[in-house]
Amino acid sequence: MNAQEFQNDKLHIINWITQLQDYSLIEKIKSLMPTTDISDEQKAAIDKALDSVEKNGTLDHSDVMAETRKRYPHLFK
Repeated sequence: MNAQEFQNDKLHIINWITQLQDYSLIEKIKSLMPTTDISDEQKAAIDKALDSVEKNGTLDHSDVMAETRKRYPHLFK
């Protein structure tokens, strides 16, 4: 499929969606769409992590990998 066919297909789908009257089908289409919404729990976890970074700094990647290898050697075989 070339770029023009791709664009035409997208426009055809957009036109078809704008004419839909079936609520359940619209809901199915919406479920296919990616979401950027995050839960309050996820927001709280992110805020907690950012606070920790501000207060405690971060660890060097090589230090983290060394500790991971030590704790979980079976993952590095």
